[in-house]
Amino acid sequence: MSQYAELADMREAFGDEELVLVTTPEGQPRETIDASRVNTELVTASAEIDSYLRQRYQMPINGTDPMIARVCCDIARWRLWNRSDVEPSNAVRGGYKDAVAWLKAVNVGNVTLDGEIAINVGTDFSNFVARRPAFVGRGP
Repeated sequence: MSQYAELADMREAFGDEELVLVTTPEGQPRETIDASRVNTELVTASAEIDSYLRQRYQMPINGTDPMIARVCCDIARWRLWNRSDVEPSNAVRGGYKDAVAWLKAVNVGNVTLDGEIAINVGTDFSNFVARRPAFVGRGP
């Protein structure tokens, strides 16, 4: 499994202040980012991404599509907020919901990942042959 984003991506996307807030346990001085907590959630977010992509793409993906890193950050952010003593904002919730919606769109083929090898796709759909019903009830 690949990790699709790093601590630096989270810092750039959301800022140090937010990461300090959601990684410091209640009652402790909120001074530094707990990098291990951020990395744990980035690994978990990457696994969640893989769970959507493995049905559609050859794994591991190379992860060059910039949306993958953004989605990874949004999922990790949501997970960090949910494990903190602070209530997540609607923006955090919306970011997670948007990330999952995008992953679902990738999964069904409405969105594609440039530079990735798609699997289980094609235009040769199974043939459907209509047949007479096996049972025909008797009418009145």
